[in-house]
Formats: sequence, structure tokens, C-alpha cells
Amino acid sequence: MNAFLLLAALLSSSAFAEEIQAPAVADDDDDFFSTTTPAEQKGANAGVPSGDEFKDPDAFDIPKTAPPEAKVTVKPNPERDLGPPASSTAMPVNTAGAKLLTDNWAPSIVVADKDMVVVEMPVLYGNSKADFDGTAYWLVAEIFADGKKVAESRSNITRDAVADKGPSIQFFRLSAPVSAASGVLEVKVSRLPTGGKSELLFTRSVKYTVGG
Repeated sequence: MNAFLLLAALLSSSAFAEEIQAPAVADDDDDFFSTTTPAEQKGANAGVPSGDEFKDPDAFDIPKTAPPEAKVTVKPNPERDLGPPASSTAMPVNTAGAKLLTDNWAPSIVVADKDMVVVEMPVLYGNSKADFDGTAYWLVAEIFADGKKVAESRSNITRDAVADKGPSIQFFRLSAPVSAASGVLEVKVSRLPTGGKSELLFTRSVKYTVGG
């Protein structure tokens, strides 16, 4: 009986010693809080895990790139429509046999719209510099409607204004308001020397018709 009790006591002592010497099982919470910053370093945040512990290892960093530059397109203003280009750049009138400062050509209507017409009146004022007498003057064109002057244009004629080898023609273009749908305009061309008296060169008339 005593031998049995002694054997039981020995077995109990051996089991107790193994339990004491068994290695402690690691706790997940120990690893979590093992990297916390000591209280003397973090002050009021003592015991709070570092932000590095919450990083997702599977997350990816989004590269920081500059936003694309805004492209501004400036649309140019459309040019004013001047109509089709002239089919020819040659002299539009026949100068053969033409005389200086006379009505070699009749006036013409180049624009007729609503209550406005544009009259063109060509006047030959020079054949060459050699023929110019050197006296400067104003070449004046006037338009009359129902006896009233409604438009005037003038050009200063000097030696420099005369071509060297070919004819020099002043193409007057005058805009004239009209009160009737059709009628007749009177064109007067005169010469006005500097400091002198105006001299009427010729008078021509032209018929017109405007749209609604």
C-alpha cells in the first residue's frame, strides 16, 4: 500500500514539472501590441498601435501624376466675305484713243440694294509722267439725286500719282442713297486746282433700279 502511494506521488510531481516547463503559446494580441510606441514617447497616445500596423499588404500605391494640361482652342473670327475674286487683273476699260479728263466711259451701277446704290466712274488723268504739266489739283466726282448732292469723292493728283509708262485712271466709287425704287443719278466730274476755282469737266447720267 505504501509503495502504491509513493508511486502516485512521483507521477504527480513529474506531471506538475512538465506543465511548468511547457513553452507558452504565443497570443496574436501580443504581436499586435508589441510594436506600440512606449508611453514615454507617445504621451497621451500610449498603447495605441502605430499606423504602419494597419497597412494592407495587398494594397497598391497610386502614382502621383500631374493633371493633364487643358488645351484651349481659339477659333478665329471668320473673315468678311468679299465675294469671288476678280477673274482678270487687266485694265477693265479700253484706253485706246482715250483723252485726258473727259467722259471716255459711262458711269455704271456696281451695287443696287434696297435704298442704296454704288456708282463707278472711271476718269483718265494721265498717260505718263512726261505729259504731266506739274500742276497739282483735286479731281472731284459728285453724285446728284433729284438735284441734290448725295455723295462726293476726290483724289489728289500730283506728279507722284501719275504712272511712268502707262495710263493713270481714277476709278471713283461712290455710295448714294436713293428714295425711289428706280430713277436716274447725275455724275459730275470737276477739276479743283490748289487755291483755285473749281472747273467742271463733264456730266454724265446713269439709270438705277433697286430691289425690295
